[in-house]
Amino acid sequence: MSDGGDSLQYHRSVGTSSPALEFALIVRREPHPSNDNQAALKSITVQSPLIRKALEAVFDGYEGLETRLRQLTFEAPFHSFYYRWHRFESLRNLESDESTKAHLTLLYNIISQEILPYIHTMQDFTKNRVISFTHLWTIFAPGTEVYTKIKGHDCAVRLKSSSYGANMSGEYFSLECMYIDCDGSNFGYVDASVEINSFAGVKRLSDLEAIPIHLHPNIEELVERLHIRGDKFEQLNGFHHMSYSGFYTARSSRQVRNRHIASGRIIVDPHTFGIYSMSGPSLAVLENDRATTYSSKSLFKSGDSVIRSATEEEFRMYEEALQKCQELRDNNSNPTPRVLSCKQRLLCAPSVRGYCLTAKIWAEFDVEKVSRITWSTDVFARLVLPRGTKEIIRAFVQEQLSHDDGFDDIVSGKVAEEMCQPLYAMSAGELGETAAEVEEQLEMVLELTAKWNAILLLDECDMFLEARTTADIRRNRLISIFLRKLEYYRGVMFLTSNRIDDFDPAFESRIHLTIHYPALDTAKIVSN
Repeated sequence: MSDGGDSLQYHRSVGTSSPALEFALIVRREPHPSNDNQAALKSITVQSPLIRKALEAVFDGYEGLETRLRQLTFEAPFHSFYYRWHRFESLRNLESDESTKAHLTLLYNIISQEILPYIHTMQDFTKNRVISFTHLWTIFAPGTEVYTKIKGHDCAVRLKSSSYGANMSGEYFSLECMYIDCDGSNFGYVDASVEINSFAGVKRLSDLEAIPIHLHPNIEELVERLHIRGDKFEQLNGFHHMSYSGFYTARSSRQVRNRHIASGRIIVDPHTFGIYSMSGPSLAVLENDRATTYSSKSLFKSGDSVIRSATEEEFRMYEEALQKCQELRDNNSNPTPRVLSCKQRLLCAPSVRGYCLTAKIWAEFDVEKVSRITWSTDVFARLVLPRGTKEIIRAFVQEQLSHDDGFDDIVSGKVAEEMCQPLYAMSAGELGETAAEVEEQLEMVLELTAKWNAILLLDECDMFLEARTTADIRRNRLISIFLRKLEYYRGVMFLTSNRIDDFDPAFESRIHLTIHYPALDTAKIVSN
């Protein structure tokens, strides 16, 4: 078809010869793989400026496609047209310019023979809640939300692209997705891949490794749960001292292992996790939320998706669930500032990174198992010490902590509860044996406790406190390291020792408060 004059000519199918620039469309065909008497459509090259201009509106925002190219080529099976088919139909029907409409109609007549059979098959599959492996691509449109599991957790992710592939295990359908994570300061997208292995015949949608989220059988309950989790995830960005009960994933550069803790204390701190454990995620910038809110003119919302048309009722329930979450948020009488939208909170990661104070290890914690601490503020009152001594301890610690700048758990733990501060408890033996190990570990512990404004308990530290002698050079080096680090420590540290009479004189100027803990009186213990 040429675009010269007002007359409508026919398009011409060509093989491998050089394309003639006077034609509006170049249609390439090849032998059909299963029918020798029929040629299969291989590609369509759009040369008509009228069609290219019209297609700008059809494929607005479609990633990986540029309609302003002089020779715009679409390859079979024409996924881009399939995903934007309703928009293309509407644009052709509403076009007022006769020449443009004639060009669009010619393109429509050619490509509809390829697209409509896919649409009809997809409609039949979704109506019966099944899908075949070769038709998986027909239900996954780029930009839509997808339900899947990440590390065993129910998750919503946004689909970027999909493709078929193969490896030693066989064929698979790959979904390249993204979800929202944080680095302690900012939120952004990180990538995630989901694979659906090849299967024979058809498979129920509910049995797939991933499905469009609006096709989830319990969509209202899922949206509510993911929104609550995402809301908590957003609040946990930054530094937080929290309680945790359940399994968590301990991570380091060398190994990953699952561990369990019952009612322990943790520090949620993605930024510091990235410094001392593993580098944090590389975050892609969040969009302006034009395509993520429930009221947006997104791919589905604009009504141009054949998938939405085939599952209109399911998508309506999905939008209503989003609307309900938004209304609950808007009606909150005491809302805190938020960065993420309702739909973005659905896309948040299921875990947060931080530090387990009980096991003293960097880890990832399930968001749903993180909770606020219930402080036992009466334990300090039950501490068996003279009243004046307890008041001195309280006043001293309050003063030190205000600058922000086992005694075993009998004292230090109760002080931490009284002050509602983190407690970092460890024995001197955990610092290592060599001078290099002690210096490295002690430096990290002091930096962390100062950063978190935590109370540090260094139990059984006689080896650091005893007076130096000329006979033990190794211990002298350890004491020198400890003294040097202690000199510049900005936090509160409790040291416990049973040999106070053997203290090195150098410690006297560095210890602000020395308390003798007497033998416990049985009657007082029982009364408390």
